[in-house]
Amino acid sequence: MTRRRAGLVAVVCVGLAYATLIQATGWNQASHYALIRAIDSNTAHIDPYAGSTGDRARFNGHWFSARAPGLAFLSQPAYHVLEVTGATSNYRVKIGGRSNSLMVWALGIWAAAIPALLTMLLVWRVAERLEPGFGLPTAVTLGLGTLLLPFATMLFSHVLSACLGFAAFALLVGQRSDLEHSRLWRFALAGVCVGYGITTEYPLLFVGLILGVYAITAGDAVRRGAVYAAGVVLGVVPLALYNLWAFGSIAHVAYADIPRQQAGFFGIRVPDPSVAIQLLFSSRGLFTLAPVLLMGLVGAVMLHRRGQRAEAYVVAAIGLVFLAYNSGYFLPYGGRVPGPRFLITTLPFLAFPVAAAYRRYPGVTVALGAISIVAYGIATITQPLVSAEGDTGMWTNLLFHAHLQPTVLTIFKLHDEWLAMAPFFVAAVAALVLTVWAAPALVMSWRQAAAGAAATGAWALFAVLGPHALGIDRAAERMIVAAGDRTATWAVYGSHPLRDLALIAVAGALIALLAMRGVSAWRARSGEPSTTELSPVAQAA
Repeated sequence: MTRRRAGLVAVVCVGLAYATLIQATGWNQASHYALIRAIDSNTAHIDPYAGSTGDRARFNGHWFSARAPGLAFLSQPAYHVLEVTGATSNYRVKIGGRSNSLMVWALGIWAAAIPALLTMLLVWRVAERLEPGFGLPTAVTLGLGTLLLPFATMLFSHVLSACLGFAAFALLVGQRSDLEHSRLWRFALAGVCVGYGITTEYPLLFVGLILGVYAITAGDAVRRGAVYAAGVVLGVVPLALYNLWAFGSIAHVAYADIPRQQAGFFGIRVPDPSVAIQLLFSSRGLFTLAPVLLMGLVGAVMLHRRGQRAEAYVVAAIGLVFLAYNSGYFLPYGGRVPGPRFLITTLPFLAFPVAAAYRRYPGVTVALGAISIVAYGIATITQPLVSAEGDTGMWTNLLFHAHLQPTVLTIFKLHDEWLAMAPFFVAAVAALVLTVWAAPALVMSWRQAAAGAAATGAWALFAVLGPHALGIDRAAERMIVAAGDRTATWAVYGSHPLRDLALIAVAGALIALLAMRGVSAWRARSGEPSTTELSPVAQAA
């Protein structure tokens, strides 16, 4: 197999890993599913399904989904196919004794797993343009080592909106600075992606504004801005038509009828710096469980220093704007989730600069990448939908008791949970092996491996001790209770809920460092080229 094909197969393997898991169904997923069924029945209200979800709004005597309609519109073709096969009238629930649904799982593959796979391909392409030879490792790290992993296995809309937002950026990269060969249709299509992203998740408007500035600041601002804006308008037309159909006004959204959303601007108040710290560094924090994203910040600084300032500014602006709005929201984490789900839109933007870090600091980046993959891997296969920081100890507790999520094999009455998880493990490991083989530029010296081991130790100390010692977890759980969720556990799993997970992640990181050092030594002995035959994306670029 050529490296070109191996890289593509690696990304597909990550997508297959997503598709194997059948996750529990919560309010958010049930609300999306209710809206999908309602639209299929030619109505906007979800009255027949309102009892299945609390994510709903009351308007003119009817119940409506609180979710934006973009995912439901996109899911109609898949739902129709399932209808034709008879799956919608006779589908199974409670597979493996869990609160789940085969229909929600199948629609999640269409509306979450496939967009996650497309996001990986786009990150590969953009990262490869900026750092040839390191796009594939960056994309696979994003797919397996961030919040993209658990949310690609569930019927939430965040992965789809993140895919659309980053697709707009990918269309603009390389076009904004090339006045002679730039194509206006790319700016228009980028606008359409942003517009439909807003139809899917309203906060994608922030990405649209930032990318609009990015699109027009290199020249020809009038024409580029006009076609970009026209594309955005076209993309939000489905949202306007849905609002008119459901509420009689193109400007009325379901959020306006939810009491907690009526304070501030749809529930958003003045940003709180202490909440921002919780979102990043609690036991469910973005950087605590995915420390490899810190290398994305390092990579963005490297891009800025070597002259790619516009791209670095986009990363910084999107990250800061989303963190600011999220820290002012009345429910920052967004409920029972493994991390701050409203920050998922920032993930591909934080991820593509990791390619620069893989080149300059391979030991640290490999180590933190392995930690991130282990942490989110354990969360995903056990119980990703947790209610508070202290609940993160549930993940290793369930792991040690072999209490894992059902998979495709569970459908066929396979009751051994570890054996049923084999398709996920095989697909994920195959993706990692193929990624290393297809990225000959990824090499590591003993000195770099030692730096990675040191970074591993530093992360473990913080993950185990930091959130409790600094009071971050306690503050986050008080905030959850204040928001109306009385299920906060207050450290039922101990004051250091990530202790066992950190030990497993440290072992994974050290194994990854030793494996990469061995691969690097073999490449040096065999004379394998490290800067040629890099990837199909590099050749295309």
